[in-house]
Amino acid sequence: MWLSPSRSESKFFERVRIALTNAESHSEIKAALIEYGVNETFIAEGWQMFNRAKEAWERNKMEVSETKLASNVYHKAYNELEMKFKRHRHLSLILFRKDPDMQILLGLKGRFPVVYNKFFDSVKLYYTSIITIPEVQNKMAVIKITPEVASSQLSELDHLLTLRADFDKEKGESQDTTVSKNTALHELSEWMDNFDILAEIALYDNPQRLEVLGVLVKS
Repeated sequence: MWLSPSRSESKFFERVRIALTNAESHSEIKAALIEYGVNETFIAEGWQMFNRAKEAWERNKMEVSETKLASNVYHKAYNELEMKFKRHRHLSLILFRKDPDMQILLGLKGRFPVVYNKFFDSVKLYYTSIITIPEVQNKMAVIKITPEVASSQLSELDHLLTLRADFDKEKGESQDTTVSKNTALHELSEWMDNFDILAEIALYDNPQRLEVLGVLVKS
Protein backbone atom coordinates (compact mmCIF):
# COMPACT_ATOMS: atom_id res chain seq x y z
CA MET A 1 0.00 0.00 0.00
CA TRP A 2 1.17 3.51 -0.80
CA LEU A 3 0.15 4.80 2.59
CA SER A 4 2.44 3.51 5.33
CA PRO A 5 3.80 4.71 8.70
CA SER A 6 6.94 5.92 6.95
CA ARG A 7 5.03 7.96 4.37
CA SER A 8 3.31 11.12 5.55
CA GLU A 9 -0.32 11.63 4.65
CA SER A 10 0.34 15.02 3.05
CA LYS A 11 3.01 13.51 0.79
CA PHE A 12 0.64 10.69 -0.10
CA PHE A 13 -2.02 13.19 -1.20
CA GLU A 14 0.51 15.06 -3.31
CA ARG A 15 1.63 11.87 -4.97
CA VAL A 16 -1.99 10.92 -5.81
CA ARG A 17 -2.70 14.41 -7.16
CA ILE A 18 0.35 14.30 -9.43
CA ALA A 19 -0.50 10.80 -10.68
CA LEU A 20 -4.10 11.66 -11.54
CA THR A 21 -3.21 15.01 -13.09
CA ASN A 22 -0.50 13.58 -15.31
CA ALA A 23 -2.57 10.54 -16.22
CA GLU A 24 -5.12 12.95 -17.67
CA SER A 25 -2.82 15.56 -19.21
CA HIS A 26 0.04 13.49 -20.69
CA SER A 27 -1.33 12.30 -24.04
CA GLU A 28 1.02 9.35 -24.59
CA ILE A 29 0.62 8.09 -21.02
CA LYS A 30 -3.13 8.56 -21.22
CA ALA A 31 -3.32 6.51 -24.44
CA ALA A 32 -1.24 3.71 -22.96
CA LEU A 33 -3.32 3.56 -19.80
CA ILE A 34 -6.63 3.46 -21.65
CA GLU A 35 -5.61 0.18 -23.30
CA TYR A 36 -5.56 -1.40 -19.83
CA GLY A 37 -8.83 0.04 -18.54
CA VAL A 38 -7.48 3.20 -16.95
CA ASN A 39 -9.97 5.39 -18.80
CA GLU A 40 -11.82 8.60 -17.92
CA THR A 41 -14.28 6.72 -15.73
CA PHE A 42 -11.47 5.02 -13.83
CA ILE A 43 -9.61 8.31 -13.30
CA ALA A 44 -12.84 10.08 -12.27
CA GLU A 45 -13.31 7.45 -9.59
CA GLY A 46 -9.79 8.18 -8.37
CA TRP A 47 -10.51 11.91 -8.15
CA GLN A 48 -13.69 11.23 -6.18
CA MET A 49 -11.78 9.11 -3.68
CA PHE A 50 -9.00 11.70 -3.53
CA ASN A 51 -11.44 14.55 -2.82
CA ARG A 52 -13.35 12.53 -0.24
CA ALA A 53 -10.17 11.51 1.56
CA LYS A 54 -8.69 15.02 1.43
CA GLU A 55 -11.87 16.52 2.85
CA ALA A 56 -11.94 13.94 5.66
CA TRP A 57 -8.24 14.59 6.34
CA GLU A 58 -8.71 18.36 6.54
CA ARG A 59 -11.77 18.00 8.77
CA ASN A 60 -9.81 15.70 11.07
CA LYS A 61 -6.90 18.15 11.30
CA MET A 62 -9.34 20.89 12.31
CA GLU A 63 -10.95 18.69 14.96
CA VAL A 64 -7.57 17.64 16.34
CA SER A 65 -6.57 21.31 16.66
CA GLU A 66 -9.84 22.17 18.42
CA THR A 67 -9.34 19.25 20.79
CA LYS A 68 -5.83 20.44 21.67
CA LEU A 69 -7.14 23.94 22.38
CA ALA A 70 -9.98 22.62 24.55
CA SER A 71 -7.48 20.38 26.36
CA ASN A 72 -5.15 23.29 27.09
CA VAL A 73 -7.96 25.45 28.50
CA TYR A 74 -9.34 22.59 30.61
CA HIS A 75 -5.99 21.50 32.05
CA LYS A 76 -5.01 25.09 32.90
CA ALA A 77 -8.23 25.53 34.90
CA TYR A 78 -7.83 22.06 36.45
CA ASN A 79 -4.28 22.81 37.62
CA GLU A 80 -5.35 26.12 39.13
CA LEU A 81 -8.19 24.58 41.13
CA GLU A 82 -6.04 21.61 42.10
CA MET A 83 -3.33 23.89 43.49
CA LYS A 84 -5.83 25.80 45.67
CA PHE A 85 -7.58 22.65 46.84
CA LYS A 86 -4.29 21.00 47.77
CA ARG A 87 -3.38 23.96 49.95
CA HIS A 88 -6.77 24.08 51.66
CA ARG A 89 -6.85 20.31 52.15
CA HIS A 90 -3.36 20.23 53.63
CA LEU A 91 -4.16 23.04 56.06
CA SER A 92 -7.30 21.16 57.07
CA LEU A 93 -5.35 17.94 57.68
CA ILE A 94 -3.02 19.85 59.96
CA LEU A 95 -5.90 21.52 61.80
CA PHE A 96 -7.89 18.32 62.23
CA ARG A 97 -4.99 15.95 62.80
CA LYS A 98 -6.64 14.75 66.03
CA ASP A 99 -10.24 15.08 64.87
CA PRO A 100 -11.15 12.08 62.67
CA ASP A 101 -14.82 13.08 62.59
CA MET A 102 -14.02 16.40 60.92
CA GLN A 103 -11.73 14.59 58.51
CA ILE A 104 -14.66 12.38 57.51
CA LEU A 105 -17.05 15.33 57.11
CA LEU A 106 -14.58 17.07 54.80
CA GLY A 107 -13.63 13.92 52.91
CA LEU A 108 -10.00 14.14 53.96
CA LYS A 109 -9.45 10.43 54.54
CA GLY A 110 -7.17 8.66 52.09
CA ARG A 111 -4.76 9.95 49.49
CA PHE A 112 -5.20 13.03 47.37
CA PRO A 113 -7.45 12.14 44.40
CA VAL A 114 -5.55 11.97 41.13
CA VAL A 115 -8.34 10.61 38.89
CA TYR A 116 -10.28 13.59 37.58
CA ASN A 117 -13.81 12.39 38.50
CA LYS A 118 -12.71 11.54 42.06
CA PHE A 119 -11.02 14.93 42.25
CA PHE A 120 -14.29 16.63 41.27
CA ASP A 121 -16.19 14.65 43.94
CA SER A 122 -13.63 15.49 46.63
CA VAL A 123 -13.70 19.20 45.83
CA LYS A 124 -17.50 19.21 45.85
CA LEU A 125 -17.74 17.44 49.21
CA TYR A 126 -15.04 19.52 50.88
CA TYR A 127 -16.36 22.97 50.00
CA THR A 128 -20.04 22.03 50.29
CA SER A 129 -19.41 20.83 53.84
CA ILE A 130 -17.86 24.19 54.70
CA ILE A 131 -20.92 26.01 53.39
CA THR A 132 -23.63 23.78 54.84
CA ILE A 133 -22.32 22.52 58.21
CA PRO A 134 -22.07 25.24 60.90
CA GLU A 135 -19.65 23.21 63.05
CA VAL A 136 -17.28 22.92 60.10
CA GLN A 137 -17.60 26.64 59.33
CA ASN A 138 -16.66 27.64 62.87
CA LYS A 139 -13.55 25.49 63.00
CA MET A 140 -12.41 26.35 59.47
CA ALA A 141 -12.39 30.04 60.39
CA VAL A 142 -9.06 29.37 62.13
CA ILE A 143 -7.38 28.78 58.77
CA LYS A 144 -9.47 31.46 57.05
CA ILE A 145 -11.36 29.15 54.69
CA THR A 146 -14.74 30.83 54.93
CA PRO A 147 -18.06 29.98 53.25
CA GLU A 148 -17.30 32.78 50.80
CA VAL A 149 -14.01 31.15 49.87
CA ALA A 150 -15.74 27.78 49.56
CA SER A 151 -18.46 29.27 47.35
CA SER A 152 -15.84 30.78 45.07
CA GLN A 153 -14.11 27.42 44.76
CA LEU A 154 -17.38 25.68 43.92
CA SER A 155 -17.96 28.24 41.18
CA GLU A 156 -14.54 27.37 39.78
CA LEU A 157 -15.50 23.70 39.94
CA ASP A 158 -18.70 24.36 37.97
CA HIS A 159 -16.66 26.19 35.34
CA LEU A 160 -14.16 23.35 35.24
CA LEU A 161 -16.95 20.80 34.73
CA THR A 162 -18.18 22.83 31.75
CA LEU A 163 -14.67 22.88 30.30
CA ARG A 164 -14.39 19.14 30.83
CA ALA A 165 -17.64 18.59 28.94
CA ASP A 166 -16.36 20.74 26.07
CA PHE A 167 -13.07 18.83 26.05
CA ASP A 168 -14.85 15.46 25.99
CA LYS A 169 -17.09 16.63 23.15
CA GLU A 170 -14.15 17.80 21.06
CA LYS A 171 -12.24 14.61 21.82
CA GLY A 172 -15.19 12.50 20.68
CA GLU A 173 -15.56 14.48 17.47
CA SER A 174 -11.83 14.18 16.82
CA GLN A 175 -11.98 10.42 17.28
CA ASP A 176 -14.95 10.15 14.92
CA THR A 177 -13.22 12.16 12.20
CA THR A 178 -10.05 10.11 12.67
CA VAL A 179 -12.02 6.94 11.90
CA SER A 180 -13.58 8.57 8.83
CA LYS A 181 -10.21 9.86 7.65
CA ASN A 182 -8.51 6.50 8.08
CA THR A 183 -11.28 4.73 6.20
CA ALA A 184 -11.12 7.18 3.30
CA LEU A 185 -7.32 7.01 3.18
CA HIS A 186 -7.38 3.23 3.17
CA GLU A 187 -9.82 3.19 0.24
CA LEU A 188 -7.72 5.70 -1.69
CA SER A 189 -4.53 3.77 -0.96
CA GLU A 190 -6.11 0.54 -2.21
CA TRP A 191 -7.23 2.35 -5.36
CA MET A 192 -3.72 3.67 -5.93
CA ASP A 193 -2.30 0.17 -5.58
CA ASN A 194 -4.55 -0.96 -8.42
CA PHE A 195 -3.68 2.14 -10.46
CA ASP A 196 0.04 1.50 -10.08
CA ILE A 197 -0.28 -2.15 -11.06
CA LEU A 198 -2.06 -1.22 -14.28
CA ALA A 199 0.32 1.68 -14.95
CA GLU A 200 3.39 -0.55 -14.54
CA ILE A 201 1.91 -3.02 -17.03
CA ALA A 202 0.82 -0.32 -19.49
CA LEU A 203 4.17 1.48 -19.38
CA TYR A 204 6.39 -1.57 -18.95
CA ASP A 205 8.48 -0.66 -21.99
CA ASN A 206 8.65 3.04 -21.02
CA PRO A 207 9.63 3.03 -17.34
CA GLN A 208 10.69 6.67 -17.42
CA ARG A 209 7.07 7.62 -17.97
CA LEU A 210 6.12 5.83 -14.77
CA GLU A 211 8.09 8.44 -12.90
CA VAL A 212 5.80 11.08 -14.38
CA LEU A 213 3.02 9.32 -12.45
CA GLY A 214 5.08 9.27 -9.28
CA VAL A 215 6.00 5.60 -9.53
CA LEU A 216 9.64 5.14 -8.58
CA VAL A 217 11.45 2.88 -10.99
CA LYS A 218 14.51 0.90 -9.91
CA SER A 219 17.45 1.49 -12.19
